[in-house]
Amino acid sequence: MKAIKFPGALAALFVVAAFSSAPAHALSVSYFLDQSNINASPYLDGQNFLQVTISDNVNGNIDFLVQTLAPLSSHTGTNYGIDSFGFNTALSMSSANITGLDATWAVQSTMNQDGFGNFISVVNGPGNDRKDPLMFSITGISGDTPLDYVNLSTGNAGEGNVYFAAHVAGLSTQVTSGYFGGSAPVPEADTYAMLLAGLGLVGLAARRKLA
Repeated sequence: MKAIKFPGALAALFVVAAFSSAPAHALSVSYFLDQSNINASPYLDGQNFLQVTISDNVNGNIDFLVQTLAPLSSHTGTNYGIDSFGFNTALSMSSANITGLDATWAVQSTMNQDGFGNFISVVNGPGNDRKDPLMFSITGISGDTPLDYVNLSTGNAGEGNVYFAAHVAGLSTQVTSGYFGGSAPVPEADTYAMLLAGLGLVGLAARRKLA
């Protein structure tokens, strides 16, 4: 009987490992922006409006990728895209550390993203140069990791303080632009794989016990 029960115990370990895997040493972290300051259909909270991915690259720099998802990209109008994105860090950095932006874009500090609080670093573009996706890099900071750029906004935030916020414009709906923010981690693919493997072993153990 012990031999029959063992796979179930092993499966439980798989499940625990799947949910306890921490991204502290990950080379890449991703977050959903699932809140909106529009507060009206079709932009109600609880949808994954954008995804932010922060990665180490081979040069030791940190790469940001910000892209809109279906709840926004299914409503693209004229000149659609991201024209503002804010993040926070406790590291000492300046606009010179943010590279890879078009010449039309600028970096501002301690700027409010309407409804989501103040952000230490905000990259801004003009209305005629919106991006989807938006990509840029952090350079010249020794020993930094993606998690160094995952910090809550500060100050008053009617929608709540979050890790990131973005302004998206050029929507084809009656409301043509809005701010979107969030802090929800994107589940990692290997976590899903471990969970499915664990559940499969649990099912196998149950079938053997019944047999």
